[in-house]
Amino acid sequence: MKLIDTHAHLQFKAYDTDRDEVVKRNSQELGAVVNVGTSVEASEKGIKVAEKVDNFYASVAVHPHHVDQWNDETYKTLKSLGQHEKVVAVGEVGLDNHFYKPLRVLRSNELQGYPKPNLKKQAKILEAQINLARELGKPILFHCRDAYDELYEQIKIYKGTVRGLMHCYMGTWNQAERFLDLGLYISFSGNLTYSKNDYIREVAKKVPKDRILVETDAPYLPPEPFRGKRNEPSYVKIVVTQLEILRSDDKIGQATVTNAKELLKLK
Repeated sequence: MKLIDTHAHLQFKAYDTDRDEVVKRNSQELGAVVNVGTSVEASEKGIKVAEKVDNFYASVAVHPHHVDQWNDETYKTLKSLGQHEKVVAVGEVGLDNHFYKPLRVLRSNELQGYPKPNLKKQAKILEAQINLARELGKPILFHCRDAYDELYEQIKIYKGTVRGLMHCYMGTWNQAERFLDLGLYISFSGNLTYSKNDYIREVAKKVPKDRILVETDAPYLPPEPFRGKRNEPSYVKIVVTQLEILRSDDKIGQATVTNAKELLKLK
């Protein structure tokens, strides 16, 4: 059995020096990898990565961090990209109410970071991209941080009309139950292995077996013992091992593969 990473970003700069090698290695070790879009540019690059090997796929979207990049042409561009044969989803889209401290650029006084969260602006492009997913007939990869209740209120009206997953889940079990009631899947990443995240592990124990997925969010969130290093899709096996231990179920890996193929219509 080869596992599936439902969420990675091999098109990002972290892989610029050895991308072809990373793609080759991970395509051999895994059954499939989805390279997730966060902007129009990242979506285009993700598709190009997916074209390199048969078992790589892509999604297209504008992430809530990049809400200010949305313009009158964005929907049309994403719709065109979304019709590519390698595109299996719209995402990652959602709400992010986390305040990210700016980082000082080396050799410069310039500060860079994500803009102060504006949930009203984020909700507007989220609605547009949900409509895009419905138009394309694709599932949605939902991003959420510090806004799970707000996201639920935003998307509950679509119950029964959209498919999708909650990416890198970090909410409570009560919140997870509400997303499960909407028909969504719950996906866990490398932070499931972090010592401080007992609350995420408690949720992972309870998610129904036919609704659970795994991912890496590579290059971010490397699992133990790779913290501080660049993440890779193949490390998804560590997430699965953690789930096997938590649930006392050595078949959970196969379940995640079956679920990913069902949701994303992978070959």
